[in-house]
Amino acid sequence: MRRYNCAMPPATNPVFANVAVLRIPEFNAKSVSDQATLKELLERAAREALGRISVEERIVLDAEEGLAVVLFGDPARALGFAQSFGRGMYGLNVQAGVNHGPLALTSRGGDSRVFGDGVAAAFAAARFAAPGQVLVTREFAQMLGRRNPEKAAELTSAGDFTDTRVRQHTFYTPDPRRGVMHRRRMWMYGIGGVAAILLLGAGAREAKIRLTPPPPAVLVFQVKPRGEVVVDGMLRGRIPALTELELPPGKHIVRIQNSPAPVYEQTFDLKPGERRVLTHTFVAPRRAAPPPEPPKNDFWKDLKKKFS
Repeated sequence: MRRYNCAMPPATNPVFANVAVLRIPEFNAKSVSDQATLKELLERAAREALGRISVEERIVLDAEEGLAVVLFGDPARALGFAQSFGRGMYGLNVQAGVNHGPLALTSRGGDSRVFGDGVAAAFAAARFAAPGQVLVTREFAQMLGRRNPEKAAELTSAGDFTDTRVRQHTFYTPDPRRGVMHRRRMWMYGIGGVAAILLLGAGAREAKIRLTPPPPAVLVFQVKPRGEVVVDGMLRGRIPALTELELPPGKHIVRIQNSPAPVYEQTFDLKPGERRVLTHTFVAPRRAAPPPEPPKNDFWKDLKKKFS
């Protein structure tokens, strides 16, 4: 691990990166042996926490009261690293500070030295943090909001702090409850958005139906010789004067009456703009043959036949 240095040499090129500082509370008040033990535990825990991050994406810096880690790329990764110690995951009750700011690197490797205000602001946040607490700077919160808005929604204001040089700092701290509320609010917004879209769609369809009703269907009559047209119980005209009839789409019961012939009935399920033909020929019922007349009685003829 390399020693932290705040002086900016003129030959370096500034870059912007995330810096997470881990500070052991009341480090100077402890015995030399306790200091060595705590530093060894902290460095071992840092190596474990950084195991999945490649060497090219991080720089570990030694500090008198703890250590600092420079992480390039996603700021949420730096916050997660600091939070893992803030929750006491490794059995260490440390003060954690995170910043995003300008740095100057002598190189980008194991022998690099880091300088700049980006590191100093992270150390200031760690000094003001309570044991087990994570404080992040305003600059880090703004960068996190641009890169990961959902994670930034977990941050809440921790207040304003003034250091020994009378410089004022504004810090934020993660609050998991705010993240839960934000996700719940986004979920409700999502449901509300879907409901609004569905309502708008239904309203648009209803308005379209009202403003531009579907075209009617046409029923063409090819009925002989004649008949009265009754649709859904209402008389609509007489054939042959009535040749076709416009009807709204849907089901309709059509009856053709031509007394004394039996009534013809048919059900239609008409679609918008459809043209259907109703064909029927009425046949007059056959007249029944009259019954034979009974034979007339001829009195004289019958009398003659009787006495012949």
